[in-house]
Amino acid sequence: MPGLVGIVSIGGRAKASLIAAMRSAIKHQDWYQIDDYTNCKGTVAISRVHLGIFNRDSQPYSAQGGAVKVFLHGEIFNDEVIHSDPLDFIYRLYKKQGLDFASFLNGSFVVVIIDDAEDAVLIANDRLGSKPLFYYSDGQATYFSPELKSLLLVPCVGRKFNLAAAADFLANGHFTREHTLIAGLETLDSATVVKITIGGVVRHKYWQYELETDGKDRGHEYYREALTQLLRQAVNRRLRTDNTYGVLLSGGYDSRGILGCYLETRHNQPLHTVSWGEEEDVPESDCAIAKQLAHRLGAQHRFYKLSAEDVIHNFHEFIRLGEGLTWYPENYAVFQRIREQQGIDIVLRGDECFGWEGLMVHDERAMFRALFINTLQDMRVYQRILRPSHYQSFSNLSVEMLHQLSSRCHAKNLHNRKDFFYLTVRLKYLLAPLNYVKTFALESFTPLLDYDLLDFVSTLPVHYRLSKQLYRQTIVGMFPDLFADIARRRNDIDWAAAFGSCAALQCFVYRELIEQPNAMDAFINTAGLRSEIEALFTPVCENSAEWCKPRPLAKSGAMWLRERSPLAFNIAHRANYTVHKWLGKNAASFPSNRAILRLLILKVWTDVFLNYRVARISD
Repeated sequence: MPGLVGIVSIGGRAKASLIAAMRSAIKHQDWYQIDDYTNCKGTVAISRVHLGIFNRDSQPYSAQGGAVKVFLHGEIFNDEVIHSDPLDFIYRLYKKQGLDFASFLNGSFVVVIIDDAEDAVLIANDRLGSKPLFYYSDGQATYFSPELKSLLLVPCVGRKFNLAAAADFLANGHFTREHTLIAGLETLDSATVVKITIGGVVRHKYWQYELETDGKDRGHEYYREALTQLLRQAVNRRLRTDNTYGVLLSGGYDSRGILGCYLETRHNQPLHTVSWGEEEDVPESDCAIAKQLAHRLGAQHRFYKLSAEDVIHNFHEFIRLGEGLTWYPENYAVFQRIREQQGIDIVLRGDECFGWEGLMVHDERAMFRALFINTLQDMRVYQRILRPSHYQSFSNLSVEMLHQLSSRCHAKNLHNRKDFFYLTVRLKYLLAPLNYVKTFALESFTPLLDYDLLDFVSTLPVHYRLSKQLYRQTIVGMFPDLFADIARRRNDIDWAAAFGSCAALQCFVYRELIEQPNAMDAFINTAGLRSEIEALFTPVCENSAEWCKPRPLAKSGAMWLRERSPLAFNIAHRANYTVHKWLGKNAASFPSNRAILRLLILKVWTDVFLNYRVARISD
């Protein structure tokens, strides 16, 4: 990371000073490496900004005597590129397959191909849209970048606030479609090739997930053996470089499966493991279990502490770097420390992809809630902190967007629909932006998103995906020694507790939301917001230190039933859900602290981006 920035002009020349400024806007470290290219006509200018960890050779790759140029940001994991140049592999696919070339690539990438013979420029991304790419076309030129900051330097880009995107963010904490908070600026949809010619800009969707399976169930043993082979293959594909790897180690199943495959391949090399969170030694938590496992394996393990006070201290930087794409604030300095202290180049990390939470999905509404996708109508806190007219307007927008989102999936089965929206919405619009800024200091690979694995999941009968049953059983069978303990709680920052105990957080929130006016105030009911903030600032008990002290995790009867008999749990939960639905008591449970954090992000974002202080390049 970060990626490719570019200008493709149709009728004129790409301004050299503009592409230089766009490139500088995403050069977040002095040690980043730069590849610059401008074609002989001066109509195409592209800069590659990268960390020098992989694809180290200068780009673009040149073919056909210089008539075709290829840029690659990211990694290609096709087995055919083991002993060849990935850029030459992309070029050969393009010459053979044309616009469909990207459908034959397995990886996490943005590719730009400049074809002088066709007088065309192609921009393609991977199936998941895992590398952010924003773009803007004004009829004369197309501008693109992995960050909005670059595009805000373009003279013709306006600063109009996108109300639909704001409603989307307040409801979900991320976007569920291609829009951004600035009207006219969009993200490139996943699995898309953009072709730019003198005739205009054409977008070609080359692939789409299909999860409705009508094939024969081949049996648990067949699927377990296939998954075992695919897991090993996915991790091995990402261990082909000579870099130093680290494993992001939690107490759950995903990281444990990756760790087991890593140890099989690199058992003679030092093992670096990493975890981060608010406190390390909370009983039965991610970080505590990770620490125990790393110690047993003799790993070089480090825990990196996160705190609400540190996040708030760096909050404006978090917004500037992360661009307000997700609701969960983090301290990105942690990842620079990981690079410096452990010498890690690439982190291996997991992502849920074998069936998102499914035992509590009984209808379309519950299906979206399982993915934390909501409408503002279900979140009563916004009635108190938004002005009535704007609350109604935002609510209507969020309802309409949810209807549009629902229509994108043609599957009938609720669990297939749920997994479709996880793979096409949650991964792209929540997890990918969260991961992007973490890779300003090091690179990140997600083996469980290997295309062969995802293709396997798309053909897997539903009951194997429910609560990841097949995956869990498979990796426990592969690596039984790694599963002595499984975490039952996370180590994330407890924002509800922080609001009630952290004076620095309280001062910051009050100053930003109440005392410092900006354009967002037009939407806010100040009296309601003040009341909501004051309620959050009241600790649950008088002794705030006692409030923050970790407590042992008590296992509820529902959790016990869920672990021992998922089917019985599902039946009991469905009955309870149906009764509450009939009584009209199925409103979404949404913590006020999340609403305040989302509003805080939008308010600071308005200061940082609608009043962007970097000078634009004049015409």
